[in-house]
Amino acid sequence: MAEVLQLKGGKVHTVFNSKDFKWLVEQYMGYDASKYFENLIDSLEQAVEDAQDKTKSDLGSYEASLESNTRAFQDILEEVNQIETIIQAKRLQKDKLSKSVKEVKKIINNKI
Repeated sequence: MAEVLQLKGGKVHTVFNSKDFKWLVEQYMGYDASKYFENLIDSLEQAVEDAQDKTKSDLGSYEASLESNTRAFQDILEEVNQIETIIQAKRLQKDKLSKSVKEVKKIINNKI
């Protein structure tokens, strides 16, 4: 988006981007001021890029955590279904029941 700037002395300039503004700084304030402005913009752009990279990294980590937790809950559900089957059987098999309970505890401990 273009900005129209009126400078001291009444001159009017249209600025479309930071390069246009940098040119104005160089023309009216000199090369050192222009270089300072360029360095300032570069450092701000780098800070934005770093923040975006961190956000992407954090989001990826969060998504991986969600996938891992989903898989853990699916594994627990399978074990609970097995426990249900063992309990509904005519003869209770404590060793199988104990094994399934241990497996659920193992899954939970891996997530804590």
